[in-house]
Amino acid sequence: MSAPSISAPAMGVRAEAPALAMFLTLLAGATCIGFSGVFVRLADVGPASAGFWRMMVALPVLTAWTAMERRRPAAPAQGAGGLVAIALAGLTFGIDVVLYNASLSYTTLANASLLGNLAPVGVVLGGWLLLGDRPSRRILGALMLAVAGAVLLVLPKFTGQSVRGSLFGDGLAFGAAMSYAAYILAVGRARAHADAGRVSLISSIICAAFCLVAALGLGETILPGSLQGWLAVIALGLVSHVLGQGLITLSLGSYGAGAASLVMVWPALVSVLAAWAIFGEQPTPVQAFGGVAILAAVLLVRKG
Repeated sequence: MSAPSISAPAMGVRAEAPALAMFLTLLAGATCIGFSGVFVRLADVGPASAGFWRMMVALPVLTAWTAMERRRPAAPAQGAGGLVAIALAGLTFGIDVVLYNASLSYTTLANASLLGNLAPVGVVLGGWLLLGDRPSRRILGALMLAVAGAVLLVLPKFTGQSVRGSLFGDGLAFGAAMSYAAYILAVGRARAHADAGRVSLISSIICAAFCLVAALGLGETILPGSLQGWLAVIALGLVSHVLGQGLITLSLGSYGAGAASLVMVWPALVSVLAAWAIFGEQPTPVQAFGGVAILAAVLLVRKG
């Protein structure tokens, strides 16, 4: 039995501010990722090539970030376990990027984003079965609500209402989701051994190498052939990767992988709204209701 604490309310107030800041950081990173599909659509290179440029554009910023972190004293030790986790993060993220980018050529942006953001299913189950990280009832409830919202968002695609895309594209997006789930778990483990900047830098180098090999093997066009193409791949690197993945990696140091991954359903809603505004893919009322369910799931994660 622990002794009561008179200063508990004050401590709770002080702890709330950093927690809120980390949650907003996580949500901002997820929002930046939500535009990645738009940038890939606007690029005039292959899916693996788009992933390669995404990493290459981000590397200078990530290098500067890592250099700034090294100036701080008492940085966590890396160790062999940390290097393995970072390498796995880079490889799994490379697979995720290639599969997701490829799915955009065979299915709608909404389908690719929604199916690609089913990663919370893999993260929660993987963390539970492999790492013994048993999710709370609130997290499980938020997970079911998020999945229900994703189903409602994608349901009109399978009921004859403006059905576009193929099962092959949907399968690629689902494979991307499982790869991203593995990436989240690997980053969560890597952050126990290294700073966020170092994790992002090394994993991005590995991801870039994987994407380049895949692009060469698939015979893709690697160099953008227009100003729009260059601007699109630059935005992929700076917005979706540096801000998106960087902020998520930073916040994973404070949030558990299960809670953080649930917020990753947010990019699906961002992608649907962006597709509506830019490509004219107007969501149906059912999809709008699914978006509300996703927002509710985000609030549940915040309180959990």
